[in-house]
Amino acid sequence: MVRDVHLAEYAVFGILMGANLAVGLYFALNRRSRRMNSDEAFLGSRTLGIVPLSLSILATLVSAIGVVGFTAHFYTYGLHWLWSLVPLLFLVPVVSRIVVPVFYNLKITSVFEYLRLRFGNKMGIIACFINFVISMVLGAVSTFAAGVAISTAFHFPSLWSILATGAACTIYTAFGGFRGVIWTDAMQAILILVCPLTVVIKIIYDSSYGPDVNLRRPVDDVDIQPYFLEASFDLTKEENVWACIFGSIAPNMYRMGVGQMIVQRYAAAKSLQEAQSTVYLGNTLFFVTFALLGVVGMSLIYWYRDCDPFLLGAISRVDQLVPYYVGTRLSGFPGFSGLFLTGVVSATLSTVSSAINSLAATFYIDVLLPYMSFSEDQANMVTKALAFGFGASMTLLAIIVPYLESAVRLFTILQSSAAGPFVGLYILALAFPWANSKGAVTSTILVLALQLWALIGKFSSGPRPPKMAVTLDSCPANFTRVDGNATLAWTTHEQRGENVFPLYMLSAYWGGFFSMVLTVVVGLLISVMTGGGEQAGRHIGLTSDVFIQFWKRLKLLPDSDANSNSEKGKTETVQLNDITDISSNW
Repeated sequence: MVRDVHLAEYAVFGILMGANLAVGLYFALNRRSRRMNSDEAFLGSRTLGIVPLSLSILATLVSAIGVVGFTAHFYTYGLHWLWSLVPLLFLVPVVSRIVVPVFYNLKITSVFEYLRLRFGNKMGIIACFINFVISMVLGAVSTFAAGVAISTAFHFPSLWSILATGAACTIYTAFGGFRGVIWTDAMQAILILVCPLTVVIKIIYDSSYGPDVNLRRPVDDVDIQPYFLEASFDLTKEENVWACIFGSIAPNMYRMGVGQMIVQRYAAAKSLQEAQSTVYLGNTLFFVTFALLGVVGMSLIYWYRDCDPFLLGAISRVDQLVPYYVGTRLSGFPGFSGLFLTGVVSATLSTVSSAINSLAATFYIDVLLPYMSFSEDQANMVTKALAFGFGASMTLLAIIVPYLESAVRLFTILQSSAAGPFVGLYILALAFPWANSKGAVTSTILVLALQLWALIGKFSSGPRPPKMAVTLDSCPANFTRVDGNATLAWTTHEQRGENVFPLYMLSAYWGGFFSMVLTVVVGLLISVMTGGGEQAGRHIGLTSDVFIQFWKRLKLLPDSDANSNSEKGKTETVQLNDITDISSNW
């Protein structure tokens, strides 16, 4: 049922989005009074506070994929991905105590500078490539999700909505300034929190006072087992407690610990202690927000399970579920749809702008500068071209997302697959001083090739996860069924092809976990066989102090090596190519 869009929706959306852009523009113009160097451009001169940095982490981690995509994913495939919050309970202390001190004390701008120090330029470029894949997918799926929201809520063509969203994100990034991005993110984080609350409150209200309250089964009638408690160790299943817990370790570690977008925020803190506090506060906000998205998913299950809009023909993709609810149920409250849509687009702006910024920065610093030199004017042109190039590429990729998979399933599969070897590489670097470049490069390339092979096979002939059972049994009388009956059109069992190669059957979540472990194991074996143990002393300063003390207790690292090299490592500076004053683009 298509309803007219109230003028108030456009007004609220326009005013709030204008305010968001005004914050970025203010810092872009105001920064001219501040001496701009690379430290200011990429890290805000390392003077930013805990609260804005933490809110920026929330805005970066919770994109439109979360607000629109994950809630629809919970409704369609179940709530098992909420179990991915469990690893955060031990990963947050790990990042705070092990990862952040190494990066912060080295005073690096790019996480790949660390890899170049640890394993050489080749390894830095390989890691850059993995990061490009993850960031491009994140940006594309976020742009697509926001485009779907705009298209569904305002009845615009989806293609033009995606193009407009991508263009806005690209131009928004060009206003630049890491300081401006942080403060804009902080404002957007508040709107992101409002989005799910709006939906939950409206469903609770309608469940008590709405005209259709008697048509719906009570929420305690939901069978929680298939939705949330499937706990077998079947390695071919994705919607499963253990698959989501173990399979989310690598993606969570990437997002909150070694991803360029987040590490930039830790490095921008005033001190190491504040950086560590930012880890705790930022990820606590993310934990609460993602759990709230699970509540939204459960609310939508209650509301639509007996009158599914997809079976009804009201939507053509499950990714449209949340915008459809907003357009049909919040339209009676002028301005609410515009408020919700602002939160969705804000989530996309913050995530995609951070992705574009980090991609352009790392490509310039880690790929171009080691081999080329630029004048200040040339650097300005190159970095601006990189930003627009990555933004345009993300937008084009977003256009083909609907032809591949569910947006969230595509995102989780690709991120889990790519994050495994990426995180395994950093575990090698941070935890094992005897890991050398030969072991790191070889293991990463081998595991990446294996993951690529598995991904191609999975998308072409692998199984599809089952969808939760839905019906049309309780649709209101004023709704017209497309086929005139309540036949269930979704498959509630896993679809498997015949004679599928075993590797293609492996869950992408388990595949991500195993690829992380395999990268570490193979890297260590090759390092030991190629004399890595003899080189351990020179890597002490680039290894976490926690692991140095651990290996010393186990007598695997001689005290002489640790003591003779610790001071050298702690004071080692990143002697890469000079980074020109390119900040006017950011």
